Amino acid sequence: MTVPLPTVEVIERTMAGREVPAAEVEGFVRGWTSGSVSDAQMSAWCMAVCLRGIGPGAAAALTRALVGSGDRLELGKLGPTGDKHSTGGVGDSVTLVAAPLAAALGVRVAKTSGHGLGHTGGTLDKLEAIPGMRVDLPLERFVRQVRDVGIAVVGQSDRLVPADRRLYALRDQTGTVSGAALVAGSVMSKKIAGGAQALVLDVKAGGGAFFADADRAREAAELMADIARPWGRRVRWLVTDMEQPAGAMVGNALEVRQCGEVLRGAGPAPLRDLAVTVAGELAEAAGVVADGEGADAAAAALRTGAALATAERWVEAQGGDPAVWTAPERLPAARMREEVRAARAGVVARVDARTVGEAARWLGAGRLSRGQVVDPAVGVEVAVRVGDRVAAGDLLAVVHAQDAWLAGRAVGMVAEAVALGDDPVPPRPLVLARGRG
Repeated sequence: MTVPLPTVEVIERTMAGREVPAAEVEGFVRGWTSGSVSDAQMSAWCMAVCLRGIGPGAAAALTRALVGSGDRLELGKLGPTGDKHSTGGVGDSVTLVAAPLAAALGVRVAKTSGHGLGHTGGTLDKLEAIPGMRVDLPLERFVRQVRDVGIAVVGQSDRLVPADRRLYALRDQTGTVSGAALVAGSVMSKKIAGGAQALVLDVKAGGGAFFADADRAREAAELMADIARPWGRRVRWLVTDMEQPAGAMVGNALEVRQCGEVLRGAGPAPLRDLAVTVAGELAEAAGVVADGEGADAAAAALRTGAALATAERWVEAQGGDPAVWTAPERLPAARMREEVRAARAGVVARVDARTVGEAARWLGAGRLSRGQVVDPAVGVEVAVRVGDRVAAGDLLAVVHAQDAWLAGRAVGMVAEAVALGDDPVPPRPLVLARGRG
């Protein structure tokens, strides 16, 4: 009979970079969910994973333990079901467009999401900026809404991956967000427990992401696809650029407003193009359109207004005000706006997504401490993208704030985030790599 490793030895072996058997990792995580392993010990292990990493078998074991902490849905009887997930970025509101867009194409979108981590925004925080919107649906209501409306988005709960909700908060407060295995376990536990059969993973790479470069992001994408395979999920993944914010808005109500513009056929092209790409991939993976035809079908659904109508039904079904997509004045607004203008003429050489995200977090769009209440109204509106030519005095950004001191701090941070040069800058591709699980 094999004797389980003592808790401290699991931590020490991980910290030393030595292999820990998958069964020991699963037992360690289950011990934490039952209370025999403390939060301090779990935090130490998470730090070790961030610093030294763990193998794919251990990452899969972490996922199994998180899934096993609650119920697991099977939604096959509802028809073609799908979900998408981003690993987190700055101004990344793709879900708010891609999810109703995929639903308009016939995918029953059963999406599980999270709140913001670190400097990155969370889909649930954005949705909670919509007056009346509920993201804590009971599981039975979640399933009914997927069946009857064609789309529902919820967070972790006491029944659906509750251990991931605890671990999510612990990682956010201990600076252990970026470990590839921790990201993979968190994402895939929600996706597997949520029951959708087709998955699209949007793995961000760059300064504003948890993965600094495309190679690391690709490794994480392939790890998540490997974890999903034994569970029978059909996975497609994209590695997308996060050197600059995904859209022009960074902040919860601001991003909802921007997504309303996209759903009405306008808005920034990078956000619109990525949402169309993601929705098309999900429609193909779910089998509602033929391979190679998803992006064209998604673009058509955006043009005809089908995606907007679906987004309105979705928000109304979850108690929110569906008018936010067409009447942005229904959304919360900050008390003050401070402009950031160019000190000289030049070409925008960099818009540092990480710094813009940190500025938004300082304003209150994210969390700096446990239990902090997010302010839905604040954030940063970025008026330029890399490669744009500006004259002295041109608008670079607008800070939306409630407090003059915080506004001043954010203005300074955003001014540093936007770097001007003299030479033309070639555009970076939006999608850096893609694959299938």
